[in-house]
Amino acid sequence: MPYKDPEKRRECRRKWYSNNKESEKAHVSRRKKQIKKWFSEYKSNLKCNRCKESHQATLDFHHKGEKEKGINFMTHWGYSINRIKKEISMCEVLCANCHRKLHHNIRNKNKNL
Repeated sequence: MPYKDPEKRRECRRKWYSNNKESEKAHVSRRKKQIKKWFSEYKSNLKCNRCKESHQATLDFHHKGEKEKGINFMTHWGYSINRIKKEISMCEVLCANCHRKLHHNIRNKNKNL
């Protein structure tokens, strides 16, 4: 887009989207399905770092520090695979039970301080 003025650029983008709405929605839908498929395959090779549970329905990503967004949120809304991988790199893979136990221990530790 040749427009340097942000408002003209937005206007041009809105017009383009209006003219190409159906194909753009189809493209976004395909992209989200591809990301969800990739994520499902990615999780199928993981296991809990503590108890070695490997069923992908039970696996969570525990953020060790600050997080941008939750991994499932990012996958659902179609964030790029590279961005999802970057967020995963800041996480520890835990099954749902180990994840809950960890947060329970953290909460109780903070209560005692």
